[in-house]
Amino acid sequence: MQKKIYISGQISGLTPEQYAPLFLAAEKRLKEQGYDVVNPLNNGVAPGEPWQEHMKADIRLLLECDEIYMLPNWEVSTGANLERSIAQNLGLEIRYERQPKHRDIKRAILVAMAVPFKYIVEDSRGRWFVFARMIYAHHCKKRGVTTEEISQETKHDTSTIHYYLRNYEKEYKFNREFRAAAEKVATLLSKKLTTPSDVSL
Repeated sequence: MQKKIYISGQISGLTPEQYAPLFLAAEKRLKEQGYDVVNPLNNGVAPGEPWQEHMKADIRLLLECDEIYMLPNWEVSTGANLERSIAQNLGLEIRYERQPKHRDIKRAILVAMAVPFKYIVEDSRGRWFVFARMIYAHHCKKRGVTTEEISQETKHDTSTIHYYLRNYEKEYKFNREFRAAAEKVATLLSKKLTTPSDVSL
């Protein structure tokens, strides 16, 4: 029996010229693999309708599927994170175009600081989000990830990542709030209290 698969990824915040090729390429690829493909770009809701209306239609489509296919940018999309969470809770098989990286670090920051990865990627200069980026960069670097790779993953330039890495120890030493957050994240990672299968970012 042909399995039905739903494509999930970022749409909000992108232009049609940016997101449509990603969805169409995935649709073509999955059809070649024998899937009955559900593309949310064809959800029947006009492009100008509110986000909530699109999500309602998309979730109805998802509920009819056996699997969900996550595009590489799903982690920075509120809608895609919601769709993934629904799929996970319903026991649908989750496939990734590109396996997410460092999911335990992301989960530890989410649990310890209540900061999903999408806010690490975004350009908010709020102090708490800056702390989360700094802690994420620090733990990635400890694993041997290059500054350039951290920059690509977080969508922040290399000079910003260098700044975070240089200032981590100073913040840890002199900033009590930062130190408390950093210690919570480190404790979660050292005790392996995070499990990648549970990550919903």
